[in-house]
Amino acid sequence: MRISTRAYHNDVHNSLARAEQDMRRLSRQLSSGRRLTRPSDDPTAVGTIINSRADLARVLNQQKVFQRAERLVGPADSALANTANALRGVRDVVLGATQPGLTDSARSSLAELVRSHREQILSAANTSVHGEYLFAGKLSRTVPFTDGVDGVEYVGESAGMQLWVAPDRPMEVSIPGDRLFNYENASGERAVPGVENDLFALLDGLATAIEAGDEAGCIALGEDLDALYEHVIQQRGVLGARTQRIQDAAESAKNAEISAREILSDVEDVDIAHALIELQHRQIAYQAALAATSKLAQIPTLFELNW
Repeated sequence: MRISTRAYHNDVHNSLARAEQDMRRLSRQLSSGRRLTRPSDDPTAVGTIINSRADLARVLNQQKVFQRAERLVGPADSALANTANALRGVRDVVLGATQPGLTDSARSSLAELVRSHREQILSAANTSVHGEYLFAGKLSRTVPFTDGVDGVEYVGESAGMQLWVAPDRPMEVSIPGDRLFNYENASGERAVPGVENDLFALLDGLATAIEAGDEAGCIALGEDLDALYEHVIQQRGVLGARTQRIQDAAESAKNAEISAREILSDVEDVDIAHALIELQHRQIAYQAALAATSKLAQIPTLFELNW
């Protein structure tokens, strides 16, 4: 089969154009670091990229939730630790207040120690992080405890703050103040059976009993204090278990982020060394093709020879 001179030149022109296009593609890859600079570079990989980017976005959103949860549970644990330390101090004061031979001045000093520990606990109960109060329940923007003439009142919510640490699995990341300090909830129930006072009313009663020298009252209230102290320790353990779950979930999310980024890198990123070698080879081939085409262009055509 004969090939016309025009067809031959058109074929040469098209081949050189494709070679130029390939070199431009390799140059874009090297300059951007991406194997795919447009969907047409590899249409079959586009779906993988879209899915991987969606997975990465979901994991990054999860990490934001975990970071917020960690910002809350860490200071909450510190506040509970301070509360437990203050309650141990009150227990020591109660033990000293039942010793015989105390003067009125000594009892007054012990009562002031109880009130000082009370203020310390109240400060811990109103701990906030970035404007969110840790023990206000769902009403995290509201100061949960207010101190007035009738004692300390809880104005927060009975339900704890929840964060979606996993799809369809919310987790309570805070402890409502009424549950923690033995206030009555919406149903009129208290968290510690047999103790009919909240922690702050109990501390007020202890301070009054110590000042009055009411040894029987100090002993009775001291037993309730022990129960509330054990309750605070137990709630701190609950918070610690939640902290561990959050940290484990955050670690899993970090691993998932690494996997998603690796998949994207495998699909999107260019092998610099391979692309550079390929570009050099194509440049050499292109220059050789140009040189050959230039020599062929100098040969007369059949038409020019009048054949």
